[in-house]
Amino acid sequence: MNLKTLDCFLTQLSPNEQKYKSGYVHNWDSLEKVMLDGREVGIIRLAPTSRSGSDYDYLDYFADSMSQDDSGLPSAQPRITIKRNSRFNPVPEHIHSHIEINYVYSGTCPQVIAGTPVTLEKNQVLLIDTNCPHSIPALGENDIMISLIIQKEYLRGHIFSQFSKDSILSHFFINAINEQTNHDHYLLFHSENDRRIPLFFRELFCECYDPSINSSDIIMHLFYAIMAELINVYENDLTKETPFAEQAPIIPMIRYIEKNFRTCTQESVAEFFHISANYVSTLLKKNTGMTYIQLIQAKKLKYAADLLLNTNLPVTETANLAGYENVSFFYKKFQARFGCSPKEYREKAYSSPRFIQ
Repeated sequence: MNLKTLDCFLTQLSPNEQKYKSGYVHNWDSLEKVMLDGREVGIIRLAPTSRSGSDYDYLDYFADSMSQDDSGLPSAQPRITIKRNSRFNPVPEHIHSHIEINYVYSGTCPQVIAGTPVTLEKNQVLLIDTNCPHSIPALGENDIMISLIIQKEYLRGHIFSQFSKDSILSHFFINAINEQTNHDHYLLFHSENDRRIPLFFRELFCECYDPSINSSDIIMHLFYAIMAELINVYENDLTKETPFAEQAPIIPMIRYIEKNFRTCTQESVAEFFHISANYVSTLLKKNTGMTYIQLIQAKKLKYAADLLLNTNLPVTETANLAGYENVSFFYKKFQARFGCSPKEYREKAYSSPRFIQ
């Protein structure tokens, strides 16, 4: 499937949409109801047997991705599901038992989320947490919103655990998702002018709707790429919305540490930003979930692991380049983090690429 074919596929009317456009009104009375904040709202649960055209969950297209568990066996529940929201059909206030990432492929998509009107523009992304009440008015013919439906445990337990190994900013973003969505229920990413987001989403849709022989791996890596780019978008949003003078400089501090992690100390960071050393760790713990020492150790070990995989440098030189003067201490920390010695890590990675952690 190429991008032109994808566009035709997404813009054509489904059988359900043809009915809605001609005046058919969907009956939501049979929707399961739950009490939330003292009022009754609908709840939509997605069963693994749901398929195209289901009036229950208003899915027009449905594709399973990453449908194998870690052992390589088929999973009873797809880890990521993709659906295109029906047009011409208003959806009453409801909640989900899953996390939903909405992407506006074209047009605009207004919603009312937890009582707040929100209009998504083309190429914007909205993350809605579980149990967040929201409703969607009838979308017009040009208003196409695609949703990625993800099990909460998989997103927070597997996806985020992978990102948390890479950068301090990833820790910051993940902490915001875990904490802020629990409070506000949703996060809006202003990605309308981002270069990569539409590219990654379109490639993801092509692979989901027309799977290739390596579809599972491609979809997984495209999803990682989308989440990584959303981290960049979130950083930009936060920097624009929070002037430096209004709060402690957490984003500039993270950038500084990312750049200088091999040589900086908690005291040197504090001196650079004119705050106390204790406050450095307090800010980082609050915004990333990890202390200064934990973040620096994670960053150094990830850098050392990358050197082991991509160079033939001796372990002692690798440790020094990663910022460790005490090689014995490096061995101890590396063993605790990766469960093997640096030499064993390199040998196992060469013999089995899937070993890389």
